Amino acid sequence: MNTKVEQFPTNNPNPVLSVGKDGTVLYSNEAGEPLLHEWGVEIGGKLPSTFGDLVQRVISLNRPEKTEVKTEKKVYLVMFHPSTEEKHVNIYGFDITDQKKLEERVRIKEKQNDILYKIGKAALEYENLQNFLDESVKLIASILELEYCKILELIPDGNFLLRAGFGWKHGLVGRAIVEGEKESQAGYTLLSRTPVVVEDFEEESRFKKPELLRMHEVNSGVSVAIGSTGKTFGVLGVHSRKKRKFTSDDTYFLSSVAFLIAQVIERKKAEEALKEAYDSLDEKVHERTEELEIAYNSLKESEKSLAEAQEMAHIGNWERDFASNEFHWSDEVYRIFGLKPQEFEVNYGLFLSYLHPDDQDYVNNAVKEALNGKPFDIDFRIILANGEERIAHAKGEVVFDEKNNPVRIRGITQDITEHKKAEEKIQTLANAVESSTDAIITKSLDGVITSWNKGAEQVYGYSAGEVLGKPMSVLEPSTLTGETEKLSEMIKRGEKIHNYETSRLRKDDTIINVSITLSPIFDLSGKLIAISAIARDITERKIAEEKLRESEEKYRNIVETSNEGIYLVDNEAKIIYVNKIMETSGYTLEELIGRPIWDFISEESRPVARRSFEKRRQGVDDSYELKLVRKDGSFIWGLVSAKSLFNKEGRFMGYLGMLTDITERKKAEEALESLETARKKEIHHRIKNNLQVISSLLDLQAEQFRNRENIKDSEVLEALRESQDRVTSMALIHEELYRGGGFETLNFSPYIQELAENLLLTYSLGDTEITLSTDLEEDLFFDIDTAVPLGMIVNELVSNSLKHAFPDRRKGKIRIKLSREENEECMKNINGECKSTSFTLTVSDDGVGIPENLDIEELDSLGFQLVTSLADQLDGEFELKKDNGTEFTMRFTVTEKDKLGQADLRSQEN
Repeated sequence: MNTKVEQFPTNNPNPVLSVGKDGTVLYSNEAGEPLLHEWGVEIGGKLPSTFGDLVQRVISLNRPEKTEVKTEKKVYLVMFHPSTEEKHVNIYGFDITDQKKLEERVRIKEKQNDILYKIGKAALEYENLQNFLDESVKLIASILELEYCKILELIPDGNFLLRAGFGWKHGLVGRAIVEGEKESQAGYTLLSRTPVVVEDFEEESRFKKPELLRMHEVNSGVSVAIGSTGKTFGVLGVHSRKKRKFTSDDTYFLSSVAFLIAQVIERKKAEEALKEAYDSLDEKVHERTEELEIAYNSLKESEKSLAEAQEMAHIGNWERDFASNEFHWSDEVYRIFGLKPQEFEVNYGLFLSYLHPDDQDYVNNAVKEALNGKPFDIDFRIILANGEERIAHAKGEVVFDEKNNPVRIRGITQDITEHKKAEEKIQTLANAVESSTDAIITKSLDGVITSWNKGAEQVYGYSAGEVLGKPMSVLEPSTLTGETEKLSEMIKRGEKIHNYETSRLRKDDTIINVSITLSPIFDLSGKLIAISAIARDITERKIAEEKLRESEEKYRNIVETSNEGIYLVDNEAKIIYVNKIMETSGYTLEELIGRPIWDFISEESRPVARRSFEKRRQGVDDSYELKLVRKDGSFIWGLVSAKSLFNKEGRFMGYLGMLTDITERKKAEEALESLETARKKEIHHRIKNNLQVISSLLDLQAEQFRNRENIKDSEVLEALRESQDRVTSMALIHEELYRGGGFETLNFSPYIQELAENLLLTYSLGDTEITLSTDLEEDLFFDIDTAVPLGMIVNELVSNSLKHAFPDRRKGKIRIKLSREENEECMKNINGECKSTSFTLTVSDDGVGIPENLDIEELDSLGFQLVTSLADQLDGEFELKKDNGTEFTMRFTVTEKDKLGQADLRSQEN
């Protein structure tokens, strides 16, 4: 039988049992033995009919029930829970002995307070002192549940008269004389002025046993003095034939009663004296009032002790008087409901307002049944003012008068929230163990299996009924005989056994691999009482490990004999494996493993390697070239092919790399690149020289025309000069390419600056002060297809301003601005980079401007025709502003090819 309770180790301090639907005890842990003994049954036997009927009712109603069971030494709250899977009942016992003792103490305190009240009431009802004393001894004997009670009155000869008594032989009360010397209990009590307790007269050495007690076979008792020093009345005593232990509560109660009797006696004497001396009435009343206040304070102190006991146990008492409809809550009841003690008067409506809405009808019905004579014992939920939900347990009953009319309802309320939470935790633990696929077993110190979960059934093939009570060695293979006992001995010595891998035998004789963890189980005193074993079937893992080992061995041989360098890097870029060929780097395998890959990469290649490593983290595999450093400091070039490695949870574990030595190939490529560089440099140099020759020819041609007087200022000279400027602008580009060392792209801003300054020098005449202002963004690299037309556009626009913007002025300013456009939208390539970038070129002056009615697109000027044509070549858009001078703005786009060229040139410059 496999039940949830079997999942708990036997050191559970509380009883845990399982009972079949017919009342047969299927299982019990060691803590449950007192209950079995109380019920007179063993495991396999049937419960008494009362509890057997209770089991049937729990199963049929599928609802848990509870009851209290008292054993020889303890009291248990026993919970009967139906199993949801099989027709049986799980029984959980909780030791409530201390709670019951506290409840009993509270009950006795309440009864004692009630007796004090009744004695005080009797003092007021009986005018005759003797009647009062006779009623008092009856009440005292009943509350303490003793056979004898006596009040001894001290008489003038020093002896005592049995003035009042209960339980004594007929004719002794009012006649019997008890010796008063100090060797007697009564005399000793007056001398000590403290309660005198005798638990066994046979062992008493302080005084001798008086004849009165001997003739009644008294064995124990307590005596206290009645009255204070100088006003002694006598001795109050209680006795029993049994050897009984008396508590401090008993002696405190007797002292309170003795004090109250003394006060009453004094009051009675005062009343008698009042008849004789009426004139001293005021003084006597004042004296008695003070003494009654002392008695009242003593009673209040007793109530305070009761309140403290209630607070410790979270138990409060309450009462409702039906006649006056008055409610009384003890301080602890206020606290249970989240209120300050005695903060305000309570009523039934207030009580209901704190109940959970779903429990109000349930509580109301319980109260109605109590009015029909049925006490209630219920649990319900309350909601405090702060919204917190608590669980309370209440017991109550209705008190009826002699005509069977309800007089009042009284009871106790206890906060059981934490107790309920503990039950939920136990259930959660049970569910967790039940759902575990690991075998969870408990065995006694002599190796006998005492608990067996479903996981154990799956691992070993045995049902719980087949192995419970059998030795743990049934799971041992013949080759490991004695191992279980050896492991148990290690636990007994305090050693730890965690994830110990071994072999075990299943029911079908199959040998499986298991990982075992053993833990000691101690009782409350710290004594080792059992051992818990958790076993996990690792057979499949072992098979997989063996296959993996064989596979690793095969592929290791392949890797180790490879002519390519093969290595593994973890997620922190540290080398964890290299094959033998990697020793050609000059490092041994031991020197390579464990070090970061950056240690073997040249400074110039590390940025490439780090970017590539980040790509591995993202799962991108690629190939790239690195410049590596050998142990002797020499360099080699390697082609790396990398494969990202992730675990089954998708976490990056590192990568596998294959390294090919391409040093000779790189040397050949560098030689070719040097040859290509020299060739391009020579071409740019020759183009620049040819353009300068053309510029010189144009200048010579212009000199010939300039010597002819009739065409000195003709348009021919102007055209030659403009052509010469255009050739110069193109020559400057090739000169910059030649000087810069880059042959594909040009750093455009310095070029524009030099071009504009040359134009300013060319057109400077006389004492004119035309200034140039430039705002050129740095590091703008354009290829020659963009630089040539863009440079000629700047040449034409600046030349135009110098020629026409300042006809009658000696001062003026020309501005040139070139920048990237902000907040541009761009098309992106596969790497997320912009494929193109937009720029803005602005050439402006503060000259006379262009007439408003002039359309530059209709001009037949060669300069403006060139500007328009070159702008179309660049796919640029022109905008012209004519106010406050002239401002030409062109927006154009540079393709990705240019940007890549920019990067190439910058890397060459660095």
